[in-house]
Amino acid sequence: MSNYNDIKDNEIRIIGNAEQPTTTLRKPIYRRWWFWVAWIALAVLTAVLIALSMGRKSNDDATKTVDIIESAPVAPTVVKSEPAATVLVSDTSVNDVQMRIYTPVNAAPELCIGYPDPSDNAIVLAFQAADVRADNHEILGAYVLKGEMLSRGRSKKGFCAIIDGKIQLGMAESTPLLEEATEKEGYFFRQYPLVLDGQMVQNKPKNKALRHALCEYNGTIVTVSSMGMESLHDFAQALADLGVQNAIYLVGADAYGFCRTQSNDTPETTTWGARKTGKTFEKVNFIVWRAVE
Repeated sequence: MSNYNDIKDNEIRIIGNAEQPTTTLRKPIYRRWWFWVAWIALAVLTAVLIALSMGRKSNDDATKTVDIIESAPVAPTVVKSEPAATVLVSDTSVNDVQMRIYTPVNAAPELCIGYPDPSDNAIVLAFQAADVRADNHEILGAYVLKGEMLSRGRSKKGFCAIIDGKIQLGMAESTPLLEEATEKEGYFFRQYPLVLDGQMVQNKPKNKALRHALCEYNGTIVTVSSMGMESLHDFAQALADLGVQNAIYLVGADAYGFCRTQSNDTPETTTWGARKTGKTFEKVNFIVWRAVE
């Protein structure tokens, strides 16, 4: 054991390891001057190489020859002699509902007041369109004939607008197509809606009768008739299940109509229903398809 009492007043004694090493911290690399000099030099070299490359590319583009290829004019599609206006007829059955589909070919739709003449060879298909009221013998609902408003009302929400020879079907209490039909000398009438956007529409009448409908089917306009007595519900559901996109009702029961088909280039006219006369039917009206001239 050391004796510390031998230290004089003018002496200092150091206790511990006389050669204890000291630790020196190294600076991070980004704080050293040579790191930044190297970084700046690399950036300058990269910029010079890019400038040289762009200049070489510009010179190459200036001397390159470009070939321009023009497409040849496309001739309009030529349709060979179109067949005469006619109606294609096909039968089908959905949900035990027997139906007949009438598809007009090369014929344009229009409305008319009064019975169309089946001997008029220009007319290939005719169906009664809007209902006539029993009390005042007027057309039920809005009705436009060649731009002239003959009747007003919206008791039935389904409608058919014929504008510029094209049919639009729908369901609405009010539609701008009514005004457009008057402005463009078109046609318009209302009926029960049966199918809207592929879905069956419910209606109040519950009785059974022969049924007729104006339909948008497979991208075209057709008429469909039931071959037996059907409720409006079952008929509308069968149309929806058939794949009809939109449909409105046409006068059913014993409503008069006819179609003209072609068999071996010989026109054949088929009629149905009763052609009645009397005050009640003064405003009887039809949707007909007439041969396109």
